[in-house]
Amino acid sequence: MKRIYHTWDKWECYPAGFYESNMKDMSKAECEEKYRELLSDDNMFSECLKSIIVEWKNSCEHYLSNPNMNRIAWLGQAALAYKYGIPACYRSGYNLLTQEEKSSADNVALKYLNEWLVMQGDEPLTAEEVKSKTKANIY
Repeated sequence: MKRIYHTWDKWECYPAGFYESNMKDMSKAECEEKYRELLSDDNMFSECLKSIIVEWKNSCEHYLSNPNMNRIAWLGQAALAYKYGIPACYRSGYNLLTQEEKSSADNVALKYLNEWLVMQGDEPLTAEEVKSKTKANIY
């Protein structure tokens, strides 16, 4: 897949709050708990991702066409901004999940990454292929 770039002012995740540095009405712990709740509910997480891969065309092109970044993590953090307007800086809520919940959330994100890739005319990836492209953990 060819890398697609868009400037930040075209990213749908930007006005959704993805890059904010805090939440005015919620504490750090509350934001992280919301992330845990979202990621541990496969149906709710799936619904968010299903919407994101369609509605956030520019953000998805910019981030998901980059095999050198952690695309699975971006999808999780994007879902948090999409659903609640909570910034990605509260991503450590992922660490509140059990290992089984982490695996399930990672698999949901991989499913929608692959759906997006196929929509772009590309081949789906295995979890191992996605992980081998990045040095970071899934989230």
